[in-house]
Amino acid sequence: MGKQLMGHRLLACISRNFVLVAGTTVSTVFAVWLVSVFIYEPEYMATSQVFVEPLTFDAFHGEALATSDYQTLEAYQVLAKSPAVLSQVLENTASRYSMAELHNRITINRPENSRVLNIVVTAGTKNEAAAIANAIAFNLQEEVKHLLKVDNVNVILKASTSNGALEENSGLSVLLSLSAVAGLVAGILLSLTFELLGILKRYAQFGRKKSTHLQTVFK
Repeated sequence: MGKQLMGHRLLACISRNFVLVAGTTVSTVFAVWLVSVFIYEPEYMATSQVFVEPLTFDAFHGEALATSDYQTLEAYQVLAKSPAVLSQVLENTASRYSMAELHNRITINRPENSRVLNIVVTAGTKNEAAAIANAIAFNLQEEVKHLLKVDNVNVILKASTSNGALEENSGLSVLLSLSAVAGLVAGILLSLTFELLGILKRYAQFGRKKSTHLQTVFK
């Protein structure tokens, strides 16, 4: 019974302050939309992978061969972010970034005891990040063939470029939904606050009137 009464009072409070609640909700959603579309630039991440086959040399055995393999993998990680590769990437993807900006958006890492290189790229859209990651992978493969005259780099994972726009729109929809809930809650809290302030004000006025009345009676 108490919960039902509290619920009725809450609904009555929201009804009396409907303009405030609705205005707060709409304003919050609109503000979040403005920030997300015109101010905040989201970052999307995409990853492609290449596998580096071991180079075998008759002159190397045991530790020397392992050291040579390690140095080759390290060299390929550096080569993937080199101007020779990135200039081709910029040309093939028509990217809006400068070479320095693109260099800072690329991370090349290798899981421990693995011959796989992860090429991780961040960009303004998922499609752009994926296109750049794939371009780096394929241009690294071609640069190794051209520069080192070996063919031991294979692209084993292409970054996905499908449904990029749908995923971005979905993310914005979720953000706007959350902002609508936050605005609604804020509007309800504001209406409750104003109701409480109104009650306190009426109570203070009643107290002053009662005090004045008592003073008049005792005079």
